[in-house]
Amino acid sequence: MNDNRQNLVSLEQWKHHKRESSFTDYLKVLSFNDLVNESNHLATEIKRQAAADHLLSRTKLMMNELTNRLERESKLLAHSVVDLKKQIEDRIIDRD
Repeated sequence: MNDNRQNLVSLEQWKHHKRESSFTDYLKVLSFNDLVNESNHLATEIKRQAAADHLLSRTKLMMNELTNRLERESKLLAHSVVDLKKQIEDRIIDRD
């Protein structure tokens, strides 16, 4: 019986994972220009309101997508984005 509980996921964890997965899929189909526009929109949202967990999570996913795309084009530019991503992840960890 105890083994079964290890395989259980809370409904909130599942919903969070599903939202992140859907958002990641959405980002992958965007053109680079649309991805940059989406990141500007997200940055504006963060500036307007306190950095809520869902915004930080979306920012992390967006930074992953930007980093992946930039690494294919320019390692130097990708390095700058990786540094920014690290700062965001540190903020997320500090909030937990």
